[in-house]
Amino acid sequence: MMAGLLMIVFVIWFGWWLFDSHRVYPASIYVESGEPFYKVVVKLRDREVIGSPWFFSKVGMLAGLDRRIIPGRYDFSSRLSNYDVLRTLWQGRIARLSFTVPEGYSLSQIGQLLHQRCGTDLDVFNSLARDSIYLDSLGIKAGFAEGYLFPETYNFQWGITSHEVFESMAEQLFVRLDDTLMARADSLGYDLDGLLTMASIIEMEGSRVDEFGKIASVYANRRRIGMKLQADPTVIYGMGGLDRKLQIKDYEFPSRYNTYLHHGLPPTPICSPGMAAIRATLYPDSTDYLYFVADGTGYHVFNKTYSGHLTDTRKIKSNKRH
Repeated sequence: MMAGLLMIVFVIWFGWWLFDSHRVYPASIYVESGEPFYKVVVKLRDREVIGSPWFFSKVGMLAGLDRRIIPGRYDFSSRLSNYDVLRTLWQGRIARLSFTVPEGYSLSQIGQLLHQRCGTDLDVFNSLARDSIYLDSLGIKAGFAEGYLFPETYNFQWGITSHEVFESMAEQLFVRLDDTLMARADSLGYDLDGLLTMASIIEMEGSRVDEFGKIASVYANRRRIGMKLQADPTVIYGMGGLDRKLQIKDYEFPSRYNTYLHHGLPPTPICSPGMAAIRATLYPDSTDYLYFVADGTGYHVFNKTYSGHLTDTRKIKSNKRH
């Protein structure tokens, strides 16, 4: 009789323990691969997600959580019961993060962003970026991933692997570069790498999308007459990036990316261009411009002669002084 009564009391208490909700302030824990379940429980206790770690641990082990919990970041908030917490872990509801990779980001910047926002292993990311065999399996024939990770808003799980990142972001690029666009590129003498390289220069030269077509026309005209591209962003990329303005001596910096020293395109893209820059490369405005200079407002002043370009430059410098 007493045993039966105790069992009823225990069942009632267990039901209360399992389903009674309590206030949980926004908290996150990260479950490492192979981490013992008791350490996960300690993290839940320390973040005040649960209040009875010993019993929670026993229930979790009876449910098999110690053998199946998926590594990753778990987020908790609002009112939760112990059942809610157990179910979140059981179902592997790893946090998903929505964030944007901006147009013009380099591989280095993308890697840092993913490491900070998703916990992606930066060393593996950097290694895959130059793994020609792996990249070839994704359709990237260049042997280097710069320019091939498409800038877009992504919804990744915390702890996403570098392999998954490369596959998802490269796929986005190939989905957008349809047969029509690639046929247009071929008609202009661009292979895929050349298209992305030229588009990456336009992306870095312009800050106003409505000016991309005009900037693209300058480079199209320079290519047509065999003139060096003379693109400042390629010099900066070859120098490993700069936190200052280019100086006269920088234009002599010995780099394969220095388009003031070398004819043609640099060896690889210098960033990940967006569709606006890619389309501008394929469909540049029809102009006879060969030069342009930033006017300080985000736009540029264009000219077809070098003497006119020098005049434009002097006027802009004079205006800035007044």
